[in-house]
Amino acid sequence: MKRLATTAAISTLALLASTSALAQGYQYDPHAGFYLGAGVGNAMLDNDTFDLLDDNGANTDDSDTAYKMFAGYDFNENFSLEASYVDFGDFTASGIINGEPANGDISTDGFGIGLVGRLPIQSGFSIHAKVGMFAWDGEAKATYTNASNDRVTLSGASDGTDPFYGVGAEYVLDRVMIRGEYERYDLSDSGEDFTIDLASVSLGYLF
Repeated sequence: MKRLATTAAISTLALLASTSALAQGYQYDPHAGFYLGAGVGNAMLDNDTFDLLDDNGANTDDSDTAYKMFAGYDFNENFSLEASYVDFGDFTASGIINGEPANGDISTDGFGIGLVGRLPIQSGFSIHAKVGMFAWDGEAKATYTNASNDRVTLSGASDGTDPFYGVGAEYVLDRVMIRGEYERYDLSDSGEDFTIDLASVSLGYLF
C-alpha cells in the first residue's frame, strides 16, 4: 500500500510539473491557426461599355456597396491561405432610347482563393499582400423601348475564373482582427474587361 501511495504521489507531482511547464511555455500566437471574418466596402467598376454610355449622356452608377466573407489558415506569422466570397452589388446605367426611358444593370459575385503574405510590424499590427484566383458569376439585364414601340427586356449570364490581388493592414487584439484592404479583380468575358476595385473594412476572429 505504501509503495502504491508513493507511486501515485510521484505520478501526481510529474503531472503537475508538466502542466505547469505547458502553462508557462504556451504563448498565444495571433497568426497561427484558423480565422473567420466578414466585411463591407465600396466596389467600383471600370468597363469600356459603361464609359461609352457615360460619354453618350447616360446616367451611370459604376459603384455600389459590396459585402465579403472570408476564412483562412495561418501557416505561420508570414503566410496564410484564404478563401473568400464577395458580392460586388449592382452597377447600373439609365438613359433615353427611342424617346422612352431605358435602364440596365450588371451584378457580379463569386468565390476566391489566394495566398496572403504578411509582414508583422509591432503589437499585433501587420501589413499584407495577397494574390489569387476568383471564380465569378455575372448577370446583366437591360430594358428599353425598340423602334416598334415595344418594351423589351434582355438578360444574360456569364461566368469565369480570373486573377485578383490586393494589399491591406490588420490589427489583432485578443484574437479579434480588424482589417482594411484594397483589392483589384481583373475579370474578362468575351474579350471585354471588367475591372473591379474593392476597398473594404472587415472584422474577424482567430481561433
